[in-house]
Amino acid sequence: MRSLNEESNLTEFLDSPLTGRNLAGLKTRALRKRVWYKVLDRIERGLLDLTIRWVDNVRSGRLTETLLPILMKLAQAMEQGVAQVLVVGRELALRASVLAVRWGNMDAFSWRFDESFWRGLALGRARARELAGV
Repeated sequence: MRSLNEESNLTEFLDSPLTGRNLAGLKTRALRKRVWYKVLDRIERGLLDLTIRWVDNVRSGRLTETLLPILMKLAQAMEQGVAQVLVVGRELALRASVLAVRWGNMDAFSWRFDESFWRGLALGRARARELAGV
């Protein structure tokens, strides 16, 4: 049985069979990314929670039709969060790269194109803001 982890693709998840375990993994990921309460209303959260608790495998076509728009809403919100991290990180990497090149570090020019560097800068900034209480 496959569970949802940080590296897995959300479209792969949505193409896989709906199981309580997979839905619980998606819920955990949505809670970590702080979109569970922002994106879903009380009824949608309740429906997913009940499905996680009482259904091992979703076999009902009606239930699947009901859950898919909710899952798509969650998936879009989580993907937008990743995109925002990359946008912020890219700008920070560009600023750092320009400054480092001015100081004579010619290898720093490649920072502008390194997505893992972008992520690291953006997540570091978010963590610093969190610790500062901003």
